[in-house]
Amino acid sequence: MKYIALLLLLLSFYNGFGQDGLLPLDKDKNVYYADLGKADKSRATIYKNAQNWISATFGNYENAVKQDDPQSGKLAIISYVPVSGSSYEYVRFQLAIDCEDNRYQARIDRLDGISRLHSPERLGIKNNDVVTAKEQAVKTENNRKNRTEAEEALKTAKADNDAVNTAMFKLLASLKQALTAGEQ
Repeated sequence: MKYIALLLLLLSFYNGFGQDGLLPLDKDKNVYYADLGKADKSRATIYKNAQNWISATFGNYENAVKQDDPQSGKLAIISYVPVSGSSYEYVRFQLAIDCEDNRYQARIDRLDGISRLHSPERLGIKNNDVVTAKEQAVKTENNRKNRTEAEEALKTAKADNDAVNTAMFKLLASLKQALTAGEQ
């Protein structure tokens, strides 16, 4: 039952951000993803589960973790995940995990698109502005050929953002599953 609820929650987030091709922004217009979860476990157990998840997900714990404070229950990770968009092969991100008794909070921010073709680019409002500009171009274009090209460019821009959203939501879902495993 818990996994069904998790799946529905993730699908609602995916539908909320996935269909419009926009990245979620905080008040400072930076891309972020967050999860606040309930886990009926002690802080130490949640922290240990987070450490195990990091090792299983990223391979090398020492390379991924930039802050490791068991006393306060805080972990900070800088790593990469592959994305299936046309603009980037990988997204570099920072993930902060704050473990407390019976709950945890995770936040992904400072996302950079990584490509072999260009230098890393910080993802932010400009990515959403590109989608908005391309939507406007589709609406105002009268020439059939140019309109088709504008629609393809819009589809590509939305797909790039959706690929980032999918990768980050999968990462948060995997973390949630690891931290809440064993609950009934």
